Amino acid sequence: MRLCRLPQTASLIFALASPVLLGQKEPPPSTQVVTAARDSAPPNPAPGNEAPADTSSATPNSKKPSTASRVLFFYTASRSAVEMEVHAVPPTNEARLDRLRAAFQAAKCSGDLMQEQAVAAKHGSPGKNLACMWPGNGAGGTIVVAAHYDHDGNGEGALDDWSGAALLPFLYQALQGQPRENSFVFLEAWKNDGVQTWLKSLSRDQRKNIRAMIDVDALGLGVTRYFTTFSFGETPPEAAAHLQVELLWAAIDNGLTRPPLETSPHHWLSVDTTDAFRAMMIPTIVLHSVPPESDRIPGSAADVASAVDGNAYFQSYQLICTYLASLDRMAKRLAAANDPFWKLPPSNKDVRPADETPQVTFRAVAPGGHLLPGPPGSH
Repeated sequence: MRLCRLPQTASLIFALASPVLLGQKEPPPSTQVVTAARDSAPPNPAPGNEAPADTSSATPNSKKPSTASRVLFFYTASRSAVEMEVHAVPPTNEARLDRLRAAFQAAKCSGDLMQEQAVAAKHGSPGKNLACMWPGNGAGGTIVVAAHYDHDGNGEGALDDWSGAALLPFLYQALQGQPRENSFVFLEAWKNDGVQTWLKSLSRDQRKNIRAMIDVDALGLGVTRYFTTFSFGETPPEAAAHLQVELLWAAIDNGLTRPPLETSPHHWLSVDTTDAFRAMMIPTIVLHSVPPESDRIPGSAADVASAVDGNAYFQSYQLICTYLASLDRMAKRLAAANDPFWKLPPSNKDVRPADETPQVTFRAVAPGGHLLPGPPGSH
């Protein structure tokens, strides 16, 4: 038996990369975070960290210079827009689906990019899946980001899992800031049956092309947390460990001074959207925010909009934006079983490869707090 956990030296790396934790003066950052309105020119990066001048006008399939491969660029909406969406919890599953459909359409997901799929549930009422795809350049695989929008418990289901479902259109919008190597699928699933239905609709080659699956659930109760291993005897693929390490690096890139915490969701997780993917040995990770002392809140009568802390929710949103943009750069390692990375000693795996280290991270904040329109030529 082998459990897939973050390497023991990861916390030490986070401390070394974040001198604030050690009371030291912080050195000049290797990754800059620049805030700019979408229609303004990108600010000048630090010398030696120049970004391509026309990144914001790129289309999903356009080719960029080699320097672009080390630049993270993504759009973010304002805190008020993100917080307003998660706190406005639709009362029914049908209303949730309608809201999500409208939000994705506002984020320029329409036509062939959007798919709705009937789900014949084995137990209970049937439902629908809603999936939006952002195409990569054809050289990579597919990364799936999923949440379940259904709610059957007590309370409003604000945490379980409107908090995850409502975030997916914002994440879809974020990726439009730069051409991606991998295609991204954002899946609003109808319970576990919806995940299985969606996977069965894919061809064998399409399923084999999935590089990773990220489940977003119960955000806004505190700091971002993660988990990968669900069964005592389960042996996840080695690549799942790299998903955890990349989350650590994304936290550092995002300027956080505390690493994401590994916390089991067993006590509260009502729908495990990772299960069908793990059965296929696809690397998965659950991103949530439920501390052990609050694990009875999701799905309970206390699961209401006011339980979602706006500041914590927005911080998780920013971290996940950085994580997805960064994950796009290293996803090829997840599929390469003979990659030299896996033959390194555990301590060396905590050293970030140069080709995964971004030079500059741009964040484009929408004026007025609205979702940004897609880049010119992307729709």
